Amino acid sequence: MARPSGTGMRTLLVAATAVALTLGITPSAGATSHGPGGSHQDRPSVDQTIERLTAKTRQHRRDRAAWTALGDAFMQKARETADASYYARAEQAFERARTLDGRGVDAVVGLAWVQSVRHEFEKSIDWAKKALELDPANAAAYGLLGDAAMELGEYELAAEHYQRMLDLRPDISAYSRTAHLLFVAGDVRRAAWLMGQAINAGAPYAENTAWCRAQLALMHLATGNLVAAEQIVEQAITRAPHNYHVLFAQGRVRAARANYAGAIESYRRASAIAPQHEVVVALGRLYAVTDDRKSAEQQWALVDTIARLNKANGVQGDAQIARFLADRERRLDEALTIAEREFKHRPNVFVADALAWTYYKNGRYADARRTITKALAQSTPDASFFFHAGMIYAKLGDRVTAQRHLGQALSLNPAFDPIDAPIAAATLAELGSRPSEP
Repeated sequence: MARPSGTGMRTLLVAATAVALTLGITPSAGATSHGPGGSHQDRPSVDQTIERLTAKTRQHRRDRAAWTALGDAFMQKARETADASYYARAEQAFERARTLDGRGVDAVVGLAWVQSVRHEFEKSIDWAKKALELDPANAAAYGLLGDAAMELGEYELAAEHYQRMLDLRPDISAYSRTAHLLFVAGDVRRAAWLMGQAINAGAPYAENTAWCRAQLALMHLATGNLVAAEQIVEQAITRAPHNYHVLFAQGRVRAARANYAGAIESYRRASAIAPQHEVVVALGRLYAVTDDRKSAEQQWALVDTIARLNKANGVQGDAQIARFLADRERRLDEALTIAEREFKHRPNVFVADALAWTYYKNGRYADARRTITKALAQSTPDASFFFHAGMIYAKLGDRVTAQRHLGQALSLNPAFDPIDAPIAAATLAELGSRPSEP
């Protein structure tokens, strides 16, 4: 997994800066939204849009544009609810549009989008390339190619695709994607700046901008800037009080402040709206910290249910499950099989970290060390990566390297996790109290 070159990343940033200064907060051509200070009252909800387009497709069965727009609306509904069953509905709508007009590029892009969210990245790449054959200047297709490259750990290629997207249509999608790439590559300051540009650009649905605000807050939280994270979360909550991404970010910030009761409240509200894996796990971990074992076990059971539902709806990718099982020290053989399979297909830094941690929990420390170096290769500011590395090197008896990585985790964010951060601190203290190795 090659880290994006300095030249490539600088070129990406220069282009992003230029278009940002040109556009300000002007929405992209396809957007119907206002900037961050505008009113959301004239925006139709996704349910209203689905109802209107469903009626239209019933009256005009051969209206390709209506079928494509209905597919887009179903994908937005999936975003807002984390209900993967909407992917199949979207796919059917896009397929119907494509049947009516095989050269309709928007429907082809839609099919690439469906496969992307299902983590079928090879299929997503195929559809995106077909879209570019029909329209070589289709920005959305380049964005989906970049997403696939990110998941496959091909960060240099992702930078090229996102650069092309920025050149063609600098909007919330292009800015937020580029911000994520820069964050993974360790350039937090510029990543945060670009996510701010994504927020300013506006979007067709309020959820899109709320997601960007949540991501910006989490970027600041990842590097221990709790004040900035809190300010952004509070702004986001004011604008989107029922958005589960924002509520999750609020829970993370509250947990970092050791406000566990408040964090549990935020997570419970988020889970009631959309019980996503990361929300349920975070809630379960806080129940464990506060000695509510019964509630924690309920969350662990829900994790398995979510995984089964995702599978039933065609969603691939189990790295999160492997990490969950490793953290809980449950079904470790199964966790390792899952993690190794995932890394074979998606060798990105997050899957590398999950695999390294699973090796560690299975007692395969040399394999864990070999794999954690791949997770750290991009300098991604994720304290859990450094925590895992520190624990692995401590088990191997490499005290100096273990101290360095554990120190990095706590320096980056001393409250990165309510369970793991105290373990990191205790292990670092223990390593510091040992006599030096001869």
